[in-house]
Amino acid sequence: MSDFVGYGLLPCRVRYCVCMEFLKVAGKTIQRPSFEEEDLSDEVAAFRGDFELEAVRVRQGDQSGVTGEGSISLAFVSDVDLSESRLAPLELSDVRFEEVDLANAVLADVIARRVDFLRCQAIGLRVSLGQASDIYAEDCRFDYATFRIDQVKNAVIFRRCSFREAVFVGDLSNVVFDECEMPQVEFEATRASGCDLTTSRLSDVSGLLTLRGARIEAVQASFLGVQFAKEAGLTIAG
Repeated sequence: MSDFVGYGLLPCRVRYCVCMEFLKVAGKTIQRPSFEEEDLSDEVAAFRGDFELEAVRVRQGDQSGVTGEGSISLAFVSDVDLSESRLAPLELSDVRFEEVDLANAVLADVIARRVDFLRCQAIGLRVSLGQASDIYAEDCRFDYATFRIDQVKNAVIFRRCSFREAVFVGDLSNVVFDECEMPQVEFEATRASGCDLTTSRLSDVSGLLTLRGARIEAVQASFLGVQFAKEAGLTIAG
């Protein structure tokens, strides 16, 4: 599966110009967060209460269990502990989260545009996305997580992520699962046109009949045939 990265100029924002970076996976092209790290100012981790973070770099910090609401834009957040936190409502624009702990966190009423999640621990995460546009997650653990997505704009890409017993509810159109581990995942999709599962490992999944319009490979279809039959209400003899 090939990737394509391209660059172009964006209008000046917060007194400097940034470049656009694009990534193509399974025929879907997304725009990555657009900022130059050297132009960001260092900020301490502070997600409690009302917050508005713009053009900042947040490195390390224990914010476990905090409750907050606000916006993050043009930001690089790394090695921050947000486990057991609750952030809602939350607006994200041009944000990169790297090695952030989101275990058992709740992110609700989220609007997300051009957001990366890289090597994050998010076991038990519960996230509710009102709109998801150009989201990329790589090498993250989303085991036992719950994703509720109202609307996907452009595409969402998960690469080499783990989703053991995760739940996906809502709009899965143009969501790509690239080389992901997906044992016992539950799907309750309202839309799934353009959803791509062709390179991921599916086992004991449920809700397959809600994935109308999604793509799987012939080998996967053969392997999942019994599950499809059971969900269709068929009795398998022998």
